[in-house]
Amino acid sequence: MKYTYKPDDDDGNDDDQNEAADTSGGASGSTETALGINQNLVGALAYVMGWVTGVAFLVIEKENSFVRFHAMQSIAVFVPLTIASFLLGFVPIIGPIFSILLSLVGAALWLFLMFQAFLGIRFKVPYVGDFAEKQLGNTGRD
Repeated sequence: MKYTYKPDDDDGNDDDQNEAADTSGGASGSTETALGINQNLVGALAYVMGWVTGVAFLVIEKENSFVRFHAMQSIAVFVPLTIASFLLGFVPIIGPIFSILLSLVGAALWLFLMFQAFLGIRFKVPYVGDFAEKQLGNTGRD
């Protein structure tokens, strides 16, 4: 779902159509984070070093569901990619070729996910996004 901003029209009418749309990207709660930084920036930072920053922000951020979702999705996307790339290195001849292709796909996905989080969009990678939400639901925090 795309969110847009509609400015007030100063006609004194207080109807809901003139209020700013929710740009939280589906995050429940406030846009505050444990670090005191904008949630969109922290969500994007959760992808910067792949699963490493995902784990770090999942541990640091206890309340903001937008940041926690992107941190968990970062882990769920990049741990399997890291393992697959490592294992492909042991396959003779075609392993390195597939490893390079996997790295290119991973880099494109990495940039895309950071951009989506920075824009405040709670983009779910097919299957992985649902898995990430389910894992957060099991923690009892979200």
